[in-house]
Amino acid sequence: MSRVTLNLPEHFAYSTDIPLMVDHINSGNHLGNDSLITLINEARARYTRHCGLLEYDRETGLMMVNADLAMVYHSEGRYGEVVVIEVAATDFHRCGYDLVYRVADKATGRAIASAKTAHILIDAVSGQTLSEPEGYFDCLRA
Repeated sequence: MSRVTLNLPEHFAYSTDIPLMVDHINSGNHLGNDSLITLINEARARYTRHCGLLEYDRETGLMMVNADLAMVYHSEGRYGEVVVIEVAATDFHRCGYDLVYRVADKATGRAIASAKTAHILIDAVSGQTLSEPEGYFDCLRA
């Protein structure tokens, strides 16, 4: 079986704690894959808001959209655990960037998952990709 491989940086620019709630747990009694996506989306939203970025800027029509997603599980997340999700921006290009995530149990440091999402900037009306406005990604690059 081939597996997805993700290259994680040594340093993550941002981290946030999120408790695992009963709604995050699947019938196998561990963190469900759909809930992992929800958790990393929440971490992404907190990180970009921390940087002052809007996912949709109504004034400029600039919108950030997801282009892809990859996840790798390392262990099972359980109800009641608090996970720390670390986030770093990587692979900047003309119209976007990637975010990588490390998800771990806060109490023990046990790795639960890693993930990567790609994001591109588009014009919300035309749907065309946009180049990065000058300085737009500066906080993410820090």
